[in-house]
Formats: sequence, structure tokens, C-alpha cells
Amino acid sequence: ISERSSLFNFSTWEEMEVHTDCWTNTPKIKEWLDEHNMTARDAYQYFVLRAQEMAIALGWTPVNWEETFNAFSEKLNPKTVVHNWLGSGVCPRAVGKGFKCIFSNQGVWYLDHLDVPWEKVYSSDPLEGIADSSQQQLVIGGEVCMWGETADASDVQQTIWPRAAAAA
Repeated sequence: ISERSSLFNFSTWEEMEVHTDCWTNTPKIKEWLDEHNMTARDAYQYFVLRAQEMAIALGWTPVNWEETFNAFSEKLNPKTVVHNWLGSGVCPRAVGKGFKCIFSNQGVWYLDHLDVPWEKVYSSDPLEGIADSSQQQLVIGGEVCMWGETADASDVQQTIWPRAAAAA
């Protein structure tokens, strides 16, 4: 982890879409949960907050997908960058609470959503719903995302372009 800290200023632990059912069905983990008087949800929060502490101790800025903001925003470190992906409305709420935000709304900026035309990608505004200029400054940018379920090396270029360029 410390070697990585010399290369990057941001740290994300990819805690999106975490399914915790297996935690309560795995004897060793269930035992740990019981010993610590935690539910699976408590353990998820514990993991995220500990990862944030480690990231900050290494000089990183923690970046968390919006699930953490939606589940326990009041416990997140104020240095957290909230990475929006599920839909509109998260960036305005995040910056309203003083967090920085990255816009990656899956409805428009997920490139594996092949039904979204480039015109919709182009017209999408990461600052939508944020009227206050000081809060607008907390939106540090946007990111198009491409996941591998719908593309491989044979079609990745034509899947990404021109919609990625439209977001830029």
C-alpha cells in the first residue's frame, strides 16, 4: 500500500455493489461479526472507514462510490470524494454536505450502456441541480466508465468512441 501511495494521490477501494450475504453465511466471518457485535452492514461500514483512515494516513484522498455516502454520509471523513454513479441527485446532495464529488451517472456516462446516444452523453451536465457556485467548485470532474461485460478487445474502440469524446 505504501508503494502505491508514492504513485497516486487518490485511493478508491472499489466498494460498490458489495453483497454481504456471504459474510453472514461464512462461519469464520460470522464468528468475527458475532465477536465484534456487528451486522454485515456494520462490517461494511467498518471496512470503508478503516480504509479511509489508512488512505489519509498515507496522504491520499479517499474516493468512495456513492453507496457509502447513501448509507453513512455522516460518518465519512470530510476529505472523502463521493463518486456518483447510480443516478442524478447525488452530486447535489454530496456537495451540499461539503464533500467533493465525481460525476459518472450510469444513465448517461456508462459507456457499456450501449443504448445511450452520444448526444445524451454530450448534453449531460455534471453541475445539474447545483446552483451555488461554491458548491459547483466541489464537483471536481466527471468520468465515463466502461465495464467489461459488454465489450472485449475486438470491439472496445467502437464501443467507447464517440461517446467518450462527447463527455469530454
